[in-house]
Amino acid sequence: MWNCKLGLQIITIAAVVMLYQSAAMSQPDHTAPPMVMDVNSIDWTLSKTRGDGGMINEYSWNFATGGPDFDFYWPADHYLSNILYQIFSPICLSDSGLVDTSGVRHPDFADFPYISQGVTDWTWERRRYRPPDIYVDGIKLNPAYNWQVDPTLKADEICEFDDLIPAYGMRAHVTIYTFSNPELSNVAIWKVTLTFTGEVALPRQHVTKRLPDQTISMWWPFSMSFGPSLLGNEEVYGSYGYEGEDDLDSWFKIQDNLVNDDPRKDLMIAYYWDYYNSGLSGSPTYPNGSVDNSGDPDRTTGHLYSTQVPGYALLYAPVSVANTTDEATEPFSMPHASIVADLWGRRDLGLRNTYIGTDSRGKFPLDPITAGLATSPQKGPMRFITSGPYSLTKNSAVGRYDSVTLVYAIAVGSISFTEADSIGRVWSSGKISDAVKDSLILTGGKDSLANSIDRAYWAWDQISHGRPIPAAPPPPDVNVESGPDRITVNWSYPDPSYFKNAVTGVDDWYAWRVYRKQGAFYVDDPLDQGDGARWQLVYETHDRNQTTFEDTSVVRGVNYYYAVTAVDNGTQNNGLYPGEKLESSRYATRTTVPAASFKPGLSVSGQARVVPNPTTVAAGPLGFSGTPDKILFVNLPVKCTLAIYTETGDLVKSWPHYGQADDSWDQRTSGNQYVTSGIYILAVTDSKGLNGQSLPDQFVKFVIVR
Repeated sequence: MWNCKLGLQIITIAAVVMLYQSAAMSQPDHTAPPMVMDVNSIDWTLSKTRGDGGMINEYSWNFATGGPDFDFYWPADHYLSNILYQIFSPICLSDSGLVDTSGVRHPDFADFPYISQGVTDWTWERRRYRPPDIYVDGIKLNPAYNWQVDPTLKADEICEFDDLIPAYGMRAHVTIYTFSNPELSNVAIWKVTLTFTGEVALPRQHVTKRLPDQTISMWWPFSMSFGPSLLGNEEVYGSYGYEGEDDLDSWFKIQDNLVNDDPRKDLMIAYYWDYYNSGLSGSPTYPNGSVDNSGDPDRTTGHLYSTQVPGYALLYAPVSVANTTDEATEPFSMPHASIVADLWGRRDLGLRNTYIGTDSRGKFPLDPITAGLATSPQKGPMRFITSGPYSLTKNSAVGRYDSVTLVYAIAVGSISFTEADSIGRVWSSGKISDAVKDSLILTGGKDSLANSIDRAYWAWDQISHGRPIPAAPPPPDVNVESGPDRITVNWSYPDPSYFKNAVTGVDDWYAWRVYRKQGAFYVDDPLDQGDGARWQLVYETHDRNQTTFEDTSVVRGVNYYYAVTAVDNGTQNNGLYPGEKLESSRYATRTTVPAASFKPGLSVSGQARVVPNPTTVAAGPLGFSGTPDKILFVNLPVKCTLAIYTETGDLVKSWPHYGQADDSWDQRTSGNQYVTSGIYILAVTDSKGLNGQSLPDQFVKFVIVR
């Protein structure tokens, strides 16, 4: 029923209910768990129990600071890379308004609630392959997958949900496509179909009252308001920013270079970026004397934390209800508004005109500072992509319930991590100006975003014309085991069919690759103490039966994370770059719990050592990146009791030890309090060797400086 290319369908209430029921039978609806889109570098969780308005309609917000169910991460493995996102799509009626259930016509926008809280009806997640099973030292890291697996999908993952906008009798059906193809790693396609059913309550509530038959004229302003600076707010200001209060929104236009058989040659992209706001508390002065914190530079090194430029673009909008041809002149407008001054600060008919772009601000204003609408960033910036007007008719007597479909690309662009580091450092040292730094961030980010949006448009063109999108190989299951002076990584496919291309069915497997990150889990995590540790390729094999990697280039006491990918030979890839080898996403198999090598327990005494000694909270090269409070005890017997005493003989903590030659302590007492600076003694008692023989006690003095 939901033809990807059709912009509008005339459907019956019975068909709407049938769709709801069929999806619910495939996967239960309102009690279902959150949907997680994580097949590429975007990690996006949609929870229907969070937000003010379900997941899309009218006012739905998801905060990066509110817990895992709120988060939109990009890149998925960078420290504090969570981005604030808020969805606000206020249906805007023409002056003729709408007739309510009592027969009263409301001609003015001000008569209607500005926030018509939509209610999510049902959710449904489907994947081409189930998520891989990931184990570390016998512990399964991911829960069982209870959604649907469908090898025939047009994308690697499709998430769907139905929302009801009761104030307007409008049902919205959203379909989100994401892809593992590395050329589409930064994008998602968001397709929404609005159907004028007249419903004012969900079907499951058994409410039959509906709006009377009528025709309405409406615009649909779609805003996915991003706050890209969540990444660096904590580092720069000392706390999370709220609702993008140092961010600017704007738009730009590009010419499509990838789609040849579609009239929409220009893509108009709304975007957000981290700007400078001198009015926020905690704004630092940098080593070069500047106070310009655009890009959120590190206070000491200048490394740029907030270089993401998230954005979205309209990919498809119909001419009208009767003509589903893509209207190349859409969007109608791309206006600017803000949460404080507009959403919460006004209750007038002019607010509708702001949302559709027919007020004094104009249809296509640039960022509010350039456009003269503000002198500094506004809290809660909103950039709309407004389409319409559309006339929709509800006529239950003849079974007519008009609908309209709109399609958007959502993507994130950025300069590279290396560029963010080098640009920030040369700026911090005074070698380039504020203006040059800001221009490099914005220009590079917009170029990256434009490339991603253009590729998303190509992907939509493929889907809408029934053409396949080349698929990367599925990620394998992974099992990581800590071992003596090594860490072992094993992987496998659950079925030999995984070696065959998901689109063509041809076996095009080429290689396995193993990646490793040492120290902390996230890239650029402060726990790594600035050592620059990133994910690195450590192994590749072209033997499909070689599914084990013994990593012996590891340091005892250091944490390591792993990911395994599969690469095809490119022969089945006739997509953006024909013949290009495609690799499965590293993000799909990365371990979230560390592994660490160890030495087998000794059968001799007198060799116990404390590392590092002396110990500091940030021990530099002598400490352990990712775990700076760790103290490592090495060369221990197979079995013993470990105890920590103060210099005066007071017991700090004790515990039994067995098996390995290593153990660690996090500098906490038995009461979970950090110890103070001083001299301490490690007592190794009740020791036994491999064959159970008793060994002499050992005592090692060490120093802690906190």
